[in-house]
Amino acid sequence: MLIKNEKGHTLLEMSLVLFIIAVVSSISIINMKSTYDAGIRNQFLYQLQQDLYYAQQMAISKQTLTTVIFYNGTKEYRVIQNGRAIIQRDFPHIDTRFFQGTLALNDIHFLSNGSPRKSGSLTFSLGDYRYRLVLLMGRGRFYIEQF
Repeated sequence: MLIKNEKGHTLLEMSLVLFIIAVVSSISIINMKSTYDAGIRNQFLYQLQQDLYYAQQMAISKQTLTTVIFYNGTKEYRVIQNGRAIIQRDFPHIDTRFFQGTLALNDIHFLSNGSPRKSGSLTFSLGDYRYRLVLLMGRGRFYIEQF
């Protein structure tokens, strides 16, 4: 059976709907990029904190000096014990740089009791965000703060 007055959508209507869908989906992709960067940033901060705790624990368990060194040239940091790197991690792909503060980039040393040899701070940037790593004297406590 054939219907004579069948109405459908015109090419202009279909093109308009397709254009609206394309605009809405491109806006969501732009928002996903910032969410992805935040996830990378948070993962790096968490991993750095865990690696510092690990360096402390290795200093205590092996009863030897453990050092954390940041290398801006090769975009990595290393945890070194007895002249051997026990951890080597790359910085995230977003623009990351460490800056000397009251501590140099090679001045984080944990003694055999887990406390740092020297207290102080250094700063680093992850893209447009700046952070400070602060080592406290005494029981080996440290924290990372955003400023």
